[in-house]
Amino acid sequence: MLAEGLRTIYFVRHGKTEWNMTGQMQGWGDSPLVAEGIDGAKAVGEVLKDTPIDAVYTSTSKRTQDTAAYILGDREIEIQPLEELKEMSFGTWEGIRVTEIDEQYPEERAKILHSPETYKAEVNGGETYYELAERLLEGVEKIIAENPSGNILVVSHGMSLTLLLYLLQGGTIEDHRKEAPRILNTSISIVEYQNGEFSLKKLNEVGHLDLK
Repeated sequence: MLAEGLRTIYFVRHGKTEWNMTGQMQGWGDSPLVAEGIDGAKAVGEVLKDTPIDAVYTSTSKRTQDTAAYILGDREIEIQPLEELKEMSFGTWEGIRVTEIDEQYPEERAKILHSPETYKAEVNGGETYYELAERLLEGVEKIIAENPSGNILVVSHGMSLTLLLYLLQGGTIEDHRKEAPRILNTSISIVEYQNGEFSLKKLNEVGHLDLK
């Protein structure tokens, strides 16, 4: 039985990257943060500067680890990479511009965007939404198990967080593409966990960013 202290989890999407700017599928691939992404991460750090952080988890992608490092600044807290927090895998599509994928695989792209339950990832050898959901929830369970209480920073990815945060609110995989907001780079979402229940306190907050 888990200890039932209050956990407050600060979910942050990584800073904007080169591939975000050029419209390339990222997934398990990686590209470095651009200046805007670094500034966004530092702005998150400013928001959280007076918030004690007891643990920090990221995906194994460098862009999330770098984002966490900029958020932490000079705070000496170990960054713990978890495979479970990685972005959805797009297999052979990674590194290719989304516009090209739209042209070459219009049916598959339509399934990704509009009917998650029908997307089988057979064209690219990536992950289905069901596989993504399973590992993300396993990651959250691991984080909760390792932290009986306290404030936890989690830096992950756009599609992963869009799905995960919707699921933690009681939503479904099937509905999330039309009901859940797209989680933005270096946005902050806050979820509390206690007594076996998740409670969303803030979603996709970007007031700290200089959005134009």
